Amino acid sequence: MNGSMAGCFLSKLILFLVLFPQTDLAQTLEDSIPMNQIRVLASHNSYKVKPSKNTYSFVNRFSKFLSEDNQPYQLNYGHLPIREQFENFNIRGLELDVYNDPKGGLYYKHPLNLFIKKQKVKQSSDSLLRKPGFKLLHIPDIDYETHYQTLEMALEEIGQWSLQNPSHAPIFVNIELKGSSLADEAPILRIFGCKKAIPFDKKALHQMDSLFGSMIPTLFKASDFRMDYLSNQERISKAGWPQLYALRGKVFVIVQGNGLSLYPSEKTNAFKYSDPTDENGVFVLVDNPLGNEKQIFELSMNHMIRTRTDAGTIEARKNDYHRLLSAMKSGAQILSTDYYQQDPEIGKFCIPFFGFIK
Repeated sequence: MNGSMAGCFLSKLILFLVLFPQTDLAQTLEDSIPMNQIRVLASHNSYKVKPSKNTYSFVNRFSKFLSEDNQPYQLNYGHLPIREQFENFNIRGLELDVYNDPKGGLYYKHPLNLFIKKQKVKQSSDSLLRKPGFKLLHIPDIDYETHYQTLEMALEEIGQWSLQNPSHAPIFVNIELKGSSLADEAPILRIFGCKKAIPFDKKALHQMDSLFGSMIPTLFKASDFRMDYLSNQERISKAGWPQLYALRGKVFVIVQGNGLSLYPSEKTNAFKYSDPTDENGVFVLVDNPLGNEKQIFELSMNHMIRTRTDAGTIEARKNDYHRLLSAMKSGAQILSTDYYQQDPEIGKFCIPFFGFIK
């Protein structure tokens, strides 16, 4: 079958699965298959709860002053708790946005709620947001609703589920370090009490890396991947990729974002997203597969590629599957979506569970 025929077949198969979304065509693989030949379905901003209608309505008033990339409708999505994603939709990739709060209380108040009906300005008095730690939320003061107030809460659920399901396909947890907030980008908001984000420093990142090891007993550590080779790429070229049997029941953590250059580089629990030229790079981000299929395919020989099948609710509103098709054709191994299930408020868009391992 030539490339054009294969592409046509894949398009028709995706169309069938879109029309019959309950069809489950999971990837059936031998346990000897190498890690870079699997494909998992991941959720984007996996902790996130859809903003309340009152919040969305308030923010939408300012849409004409915002660029297309910052339109409020792009925030109007949310997810189930992580355990439900794992069990009911076979999600095997997550993304967690993490803010540094070394003293506690930085995200305890939501001052813009003064202007929004029926919205609390403060969390409850026993809120974990008052305590020091790493906080999970999307955009402080605007899009802060979350299933897990702290990174520790989310990691605990991931670790427990992994222990209870020892044959699961490897889970890839993407950690995005956040270093700015609305108050950083629009200083006038500080008048209303919005706070600047606190950048991650070496101390915070060492604490975070230790947290991954203590909260996830099934962690596949970055330090274990290299074995005795000089670099991760040398390990891949000489010893090959780990095989699926050695990955079942394991969790990988990969870090990106603000302060990544300060992240520990030796004997770490977490991997880092990196440039393809990095000899220690294993994971690479190519968020948009459209037009990048050839690049992704070539990179996938020696790297694990994370890409997105949809973004900002745009494809969902248009019922557009072109990005999904590109992602599937490209050979990317981690495909991230906001729509493993339909959102009735938007339409029937849904990524079918086709060709993914569970």
